[in-house]
Amino acid sequence: MRAAVLEQPGPVTNLHLRELPLPAPAEGWVRIRVHAAGLNRSELHTRLGLAGDAVTLPRVLGIEATGVVDADPSGRHDPGTQVAT
Repeated sequence: MRAAVLEQPGPVTNLHLRELPLPAPAEGWVRIRVHAAGLNRSELHTRLGLAGDAVTLPRVLGIEATGVVDADPSGRHDPGTQVAT
């Protein structure tokens, strides 16, 4: 998967697009094929180093997203179901 990864706090040039392994969904989670994602204000604070010790790095950013369910081990959500986070 392609992801926006923050290696260290600082300028926007510290954000890098990386190819990462496609994760398996954890129990109780679904995996989403993301069609669009955005960075919100809390992620701006993370990038600037203002999030404190609650954030571990490197970190994948883009928690606001839309897309479709790609995998749901529980079977509750059909693949292709449109979702927003």
